[in-house]
Amino acid sequence: MLFPIAGPIACAVALLVSMPVQAQTPPAQSVQQDYQIAAGALGPALRSFAMRAGVALTFTADQTDGKRTAGLRGAVGVPDGFARLLEGTGLDVVRLDNGGYVLRAAPPAADATTLRAVTVSAAVSPVTEGSGSYTAAAASTATRMALSLRETPQSVSVLTRQQIEDQGLVSLDDAVMAITGLVAQKGYYAGNSGSFSARGFPITNMMLDGLPTSMGANGTFNADNADLVIYDRVELVRGANGLTSGSGNPSATLNLVRKRPTAQRQATATASIGRWNDVQLQFDAAGALNDAKSVRGRVVVAGQDQDQFYDVAHDRTRQLYGIVEADIARDATLTLGAHYRRMNNDGGSQGLPTRDNGDQLGLPRSANLSNAYDFWDQTDKTVFAEIDQRFDNGWRARLAATRKWQDLDMAFTSLGGSESRYTHNTQVYGLNNVQSSFDAMAGGPFVLLGRKHEMTVGLSRRKAVNNNFGDWGVRATPLPFDPFNWNAYAAAQPTPNLQRWGLGSTLRETGAYGSARFSITDPLAVIVGARSSWYDYTNDRAGTGYKVTREITPYAGLVYDLNAIHSLYASWTEIFQPQSGVDARGDLLKPLTGTNYEAGVKGEYFGGLLNASAAVFDIRQENRPMTDRSGPSPCPSTGSTFCTRAAGEVESRGIEFEVSGEITPGWQASAGYTYVEAKFKRDTDATNNGKLFDPDLPRHQLKVATSYRLPGDLQRWRVGGSLYAQNSIFSSDDSNIRQGGYTYVGLHAGYQFSEQLSVRLNVNNVFDKTYYQGIGWTTGGNMYGTPRNATVTLQYKL
Repeated sequence: MLFPIAGPIACAVALLVSMPVQAQTPPAQSVQQDYQIAAGALGPALRSFAMRAGVALTFTADQTDGKRTAGLRGAVGVPDGFARLLEGTGLDVVRLDNGGYVLRAAPPAADATTLRAVTVSAAVSPVTEGSGSYTAAAASTATRMALSLRETPQSVSVLTRQQIEDQGLVSLDDAVMAITGLVAQKGYYAGNSGSFSARGFPITNMMLDGLPTSMGANGTFNADNADLVIYDRVELVRGANGLTSGSGNPSATLNLVRKRPTAQRQATATASIGRWNDVQLQFDAAGALNDAKSVRGRVVVAGQDQDQFYDVAHDRTRQLYGIVEADIARDATLTLGAHYRRMNNDGGSQGLPTRDNGDQLGLPRSANLSNAYDFWDQTDKTVFAEIDQRFDNGWRARLAATRKWQDLDMAFTSLGGSESRYTHNTQVYGLNNVQSSFDAMAGGPFVLLGRKHEMTVGLSRRKAVNNNFGDWGVRATPLPFDPFNWNAYAAAQPTPNLQRWGLGSTLRETGAYGSARFSITDPLAVIVGARSSWYDYTNDRAGTGYKVTREITPYAGLVYDLNAIHSLYASWTEIFQPQSGVDARGDLLKPLTGTNYEAGVKGEYFGGLLNASAAVFDIRQENRPMTDRSGPSPCPSTGSTFCTRAAGEVESRGIEFEVSGEITPGWQASAGYTYVEAKFKRDTDATNNGKLFDPDLPRHQLKVATSYRLPGDLQRWRVGGSLYAQNSIFSSDDSNIRQGGYTYVGLHAGYQFSEQLSVRLNVNNVFDKTYYQGIGWTTGGNMYGTPRNATVTLQYKL
């Protein structure tokens, strides 16, 4: 089934594999360079030396926390440089076969005649903060095992802390727009959060430190907004990922990984100002809380106050994040944390109408047809806890739990009527949601048939209680109105009846999962796993519901190492989504099943500093509900005109290319291209068969981001940019509403005044491209992309 799109992947395999292996070879160890590395913290000094020397160095933050170096000045070779930087630290480096280095504790002195060969196993840290990199050493979202990107038989991306800061990314929407293969659209739902999609399907799964939480809009509005200031990185697995996330669509899983405390003291104050009165302030401090450094803490305080680029709207966000780690026993750590976030947004959001024939009205980008009294007040409160136990045999056990309260009050303006007579309708809603997630897992290495393997087993439980209410029928604006001469302050705020509409529901999902990575031969590894899920949904107001018992979700993948750099991989993964519909016999429809077939090639260069991949995929979502016109009418079980049956199918096929990390010393880059085409295979409306499933999602997408530190006397400067491009699309609500293909560009430049003080300028949409980030229907949902804007950021490290 993959053969029609196998050509591009074959070309990619040939291209990646043909990349010269000798590019991995570092400069001759005896070649000397001049270094000017100041005395100070050991970690940054080692990274600076390794980057300048053009060698890969692997170490964890724990190894260098609290250690300092006398610095390095003068011309030295690589071994001597490491020796001088590490003098007196109790550490040294070992050179690996691939030319890279790994940091280790210095062995005790011994007589030269008794020295033995030492096999070094480097600890892999997925933390990206402080790495300066656009790639990560490992990710665990796909299998619960901390595998490198090359060892993972799925498409995996990591948005690192460095890329977040370089591009000035603030929100989850910004993150989605920067990650390969993801689509963020605005305007369709009320509120300032976009809807997210991948591989042709909506994204329904988001994790917090690996614990699944619910996503998804509530028909009209979407509260899936988040800020990036408290996160170290965003991990993403594309395709079906039921093994770790449970139920959902075969699109992608987002995993937001929080910042952690550090044993070494650090504190950063950041202030930025940008167009439309955008002011942001952040303070981030971490360090040990006792002399033994067995208790460590971190606190982040952040605030943002800004106008939107369209009229009337004004947004404010306040955040407080705190986390404490304590070593409560030998190799055991207890973590406790909390996050408070408050948003107060006035003036509504932009969702413009079109002419009756689908042509845009040509309103200016500053147009906003909301009322000035529209508002969005949201409070998110999260607490979390974790116990992590490490064992001498390499095994690890973790108990983790999180609980999140979400409260929202809102009023927004929707449009009706037609081009000759537009009407206004104020809608007022509220929600009080509570989510709880729990996960218990254990994993580690084991030996079987003389070879070393790895496995993980676990139990998870998730509960989401939804309480939504509101009024959709409050009309307060004289009819009709002129969108070209709209006065947002003309109408008085109406009094809603918040009991007109209500929904209360409880979702419980329990899963038992396991995965194992078997080293079959030196070049071949096989990963197998499965999850058994119990799903129970209750409509608390109606007393109805549905459930799924012991739904099995399999996982299988293999990775074959072509050489020390390149691997071929293939995987088969699944996910399910329960349905509430019933058939003619009154039986619940089978769950939607999403099956993801994927194959590709991955490359890991310069000791893991640069990762590249090319993939081809085929996704089938089956058991979609269809009208059963061959059955009785009316339907005996529901009284509807016809019954339903689980027979619909959508197929999504495509290719992906991605490269991320350090291309040369000082040059970080991330680039990804995606082609995806999702079409109906079987649908109630037979005329849909063969048509695009969701035509307002782009089929072609290119994302590029890069940053370069200038050499020599200009090394205080870092310059870079970003590019986004997509093909033309049309609305799934009205095919006459279209957006042509477009490209926009961002640039940034930063200057390091000293080790403590730096400044950065970000310019977004440099050429001021006019485009719609979201297209909807004739009376709304059409929202402009952000015009050209600039932000200046000043950062001081205390």
